[in-house]
Parts: sequence; C-alpha cells; structure tokens
Amino acid sequence: MADEQTQESGESLQLRAYETIREGILYATYAPGDRLQVKDLCLDLDMGRTPVRESLVRLRQEGLVETVPQSGTYVRCISLRSVECARYVRETLERQVAVECCARIDAAGEELLSQIMHRAQDACASHGTREFFDSDNEFHEALYRIAGRDRVWEWLGTLDMDLQRYRWLRVLTEKLDWNAIMHQHDRIFDAISGHDAEETDFLVSNHLHLLFEESSAVIDRFPTYFIEGRPQKQAHGRA
Repeated sequence: MADEQTQESGESLQLRAYETIREGILYATYAPGDRLQVKDLCLDLDMGRTPVRESLVRLRQEGLVETVPQSGTYVRCISLRSVECARYVRETLERQVAVECCARIDAAGEELLSQIMHRAQDACASHGTREFFDSDNEFHEALYRIAGRDRVWEWLGTLDMDLQRYRWLRVLTEKLDWNAIMHQHDRIFDAISGHDAEETDFLVSNHLHLLFEESSAVIDRFPTYFIEGRPQKQAHGRA
C-alpha cells in the first residue's frame, strides 16, 4: 500500500510539473529561447528533480522544448507550419461541429454561450488579457460540448499547442482589436441559434481564417518567437 501511495504521489507530481511548465510556455512566461534549468524549476515548483525531468522529457516529445547537447533545455520557437496545420484541422472539424450545434442546441446551450460571451465582454472592458483569452477558448469548447464532441476537443488540445501559443500572442498584440473576435462570436451564436447551418459553416471558417489575416501584426510584435517567416495567405470566401 505504501508503495502504491508513493507511486500515485509521484505521478501526481509529474503531472503537476508538466501542466505548470506547459502553461508557462503557452502564456510566454517561458519565452522561446529561454533555458529551462532543472534546479530553477525545482525551486519554482517546490518539488524534486525526478518529476521535473520527466515533465521535460514529455514536453520535448511534444515539440515544445529542445535539448542542446552540452548546453541545456530550451523553449522552442513557434512553428508557423504547425500553427497552419492545426488551424486547418480545427477549421475542418469545427465547421462540422458547429453545423451539428445547429441541430442540437437548446435553451441550456444558448445560455452557456451567452454567459461566455458576457464574460468576454467584461474582460474586454477591463482589458483582462488572460480572462479574454480563456473566454475565447471556452466559446469554442462549448460548441464541441453542445454538439456532443467533447472528446474531439480534448484530442485537439494535445495537437494544437503552437496554435494556442500564437493565439495568446495575438491577444497581446496591442494594435489588434478584441472586438473583432467578439463580433464574430456574436454572429456565430446568432446563426447557430437560428439553426442556419449554411451561415454557421461560413462564419466558423471565416473566423478561423482571421488568425492569418492578422499574422503580420503578431510577427512584427514578437519577431523572435517564430521559426519560419510569414505564412502565405490563402484565398477564402463563399463557394
């Protein structure tokens, strides 16, 4: 029993270390190029070396950090190719998910989306960067929940870390207007509530393309955060 408790405790510590460091990379507490020293992380996280080392191995497997021989472990830059691939997957899946919402949404689903949009408005008014970013994610997650596709959202969370990092930098880019995101969410909500599948499909696709329409401003603001140059814009519109 004691051995089992020790093992569970070790697994819990490893998960906490992994999630904390991963979150630090997402929110740029650890910026690209920053060296992640085990001893410093142990002090920051108040835990031993084993769970920290194991978490760094997992993060390296996910492509978020890289180890340079005889130098150390560093936060990797954001790959715009990975961002575009994740955006493509999100757009392809989310268009179908949102269309399914048109058939499945009920009063509870409408209330859920309304509450999230109100929180986004409050965050915008107070310029709560983290709160606005989180409410944006919550809006999209709610679409998957309403459509009964919760597991798909969880699966996407393991694949789109560079996209999430990019989106966080977009929120931090002062010249970009948060109201554009809220306006698009409002239109998506109206289309879903009105059970307009065609309009919903178009709006979700257009919304996710907004990411790269604004890429130049994000890259100009954070030029050292990216591996490749500016992504090539793709034509987009109604068929």
